[in-house]
Amino acid sequence: MYSRKSNAGITFFSILFIFIVGLRPISSRYFGDTVNYAYTFYGYQYGTDLYDPDASEWMFNWLMVTCASVMDVQGFFVIVEVGYVGLMLLACKRLMPNNTSLAMLFCFGAFSFFTYGTNGIRNGLACSLMLLAFSFIQGTKKDKIIVVLLCFMAFNIHRSTALPIFCMVVSLFYRNTKMVFLFWIGSIFISAVAGGFVESFFTGLGFDDRMDNYLNSTEYDDQFSSTGFRWDFLLYSAMPIWLGWYVVIKKKIFNNQYLLLLHTYILANAFWVMLIRASFSNRFAYLSWFMYPLVLAYPLLVLPIWKDQGKKVGMILMTHILFTYLMWIKG
Repeated sequence: MYSRKSNAGITFFSILFIFIVGLRPISSRYFGDTVNYAYTFYGYQYGTDLYDPDASEWMFNWLMVTCASVMDVQGFFVIVEVGYVGLMLLACKRLMPNNTSLAMLFCFGAFSFFTYGTNGIRNGLACSLMLLAFSFIQGTKKDKIIVVLLCFMAFNIHRSTALPIFCMVVSLFYRNTKMVFLFWIGSIFISAVAGGFVESFFTGLGFDDRMDNYLNSTEYDDQFSSTGFRWDFLLYSAMPIWLGWYVVIKKKIFNNQYLLLLHTYILANAFWVMLIRASFSNRFAYLSWFMYPLVLAYPLLVLPIWKDQGKKVGMILMTHILFTYLMWIKG
């Protein structure tokens, strides 16, 4: 039975992470775009930058302007971390109440977790809102209104969340898992034979100006090692997909919440696979990777897959963390 006390350890660790990372030094060497966010914050604080309420992604800018009037930049980063980690923790509690601590360990061990807590913080915050939205979507009409509000907030913090929102809506109405798997496999072949055309198509959509710049430029190639077809990233992305195939197709275990998470992840990841050669395509990959730990953890912690499931969960969690470590070393 679920016990609040049993989650005290992971809650304490989450709070510790929030303050340690939120109070980090303003350094581009170690924390990427932290410096750029800080400069914008200082601009709002000293009146050199003007807030435009009609600008796209106005909600994050509004948050920054509001914080700039009452606190310093470290306070602002703490607030962002509260949203990034806190919303993730809440989503884990709602989706996996009996195994929240293990679910959060999967989140902390994910390849993209630290990066989007320090570098792509706007994207990270928006996607944590999306995770919470997934925890409400199978509920009542009132819960679905909450989903709409959370998606609205996520989109107005980072417009690129239009992709997982779209994939989530498709997954609500389309439940053919085999065809979803085939779409992902097909995306690999599409990337191999028509990657340039797909990049041009996504650029024309114009849903994220920064992504358009990354797709159209080689300026950032030296900042993203081993550009080209990233088989290592593809292998990383495939792990929860393989598990999904095993659970749904081979073991024939069906769970509406899991199918929604799995299908949304696969569809969003398939779009990234088509763009896998682009510089900084890892930023596009995050639009599926932010779901990675929950898509991996949910069947392991909720569904009856194996008799000795506890041992296998431990092995998979350690492999998950080890793979993340090796990916960090390789870059």
